[in-house]
Amino acid sequence: MTNEDLLYRYFSNSLTENELIDFNKRIETDAEFKADFEFENNLKQAIKQNNTTELKEKLKVFEAEISVKEPRTTKPQFNWRIAASIVLFIGAGWFGYNALFGVDYNNIYNANFNNYPNTEFTITRSDTVDSYERKAFVAYEAQDYDNAILNFNTIPVAEQKGYQDFYVALSYLNNNDSEKAKDLFKKTVAYNKMFVAESHWYLALVAIKQKDKIAAIKQLRILLENFDYNKSKAEVLLKELH
Repeated sequence: MTNEDLLYRYFSNSLTENELIDFNKRIETDAEFKADFEFENNLKQAIKQNNTTELKEKLKVFEAEISVKEPRTTKPQFNWRIAASIVLFIGAGWFGYNALFGVDYNNIYNANFNNYPNTEFTITRSDTVDSYERKAFVAYEAQDYDNAILNFNTIPVAEQKGYQDFYVALSYLNNNDSEKAKDLFKKTVAYNKMFVAESHWYLALVAIKQKDKIAAIKQLRILLENFDYNKSKAEVLLKELH
């Protein structure tokens, strides 16, 4: 069962005993799942405490939908995160997110973004083999990100190392292709042992670049709760976003 489906069943009060065991296990072992749960749970509780009539009416509709138990073989059609977001923006003044529109995302991004250095491949003039790996890092250090991407992606599968997706993601980010960068940072988090903490940091910056305050806060919290990388910067940035 996916994380999203498990959260859906939790918030619709439809977990089986085995699913509850699975839910508790993921809360303890999966930092991203825990962050998703805490965000959605806190948001739901905050919405319930609001006294705005319009919000309460919308919430009744959403909770009526979420209480419907669909067959386990059917993918849930209701998405609590989407519903919560709708309610969130209906009640933006109450929840404090009117401040969101005053955030200068460009300044925050520019103040916090520093390109990650080449820490994986030493480039020397005496190199006798001009491999794709060498070409990729030469281009990366020269800020020629198109050629960096091309050469990183041309490295034979047997010669690829754990850093490739991370540096390709950085190259896309420097080329202002945030979506491709985000996908590869997420892939690094999911499948690699290298650069996981760094990827959470850059995912937070991508979210800021895309003016997605909620996603940025989520990534910063994961970083602070599980890693030491850029800890002081993450703490300051988190305070700026709140």
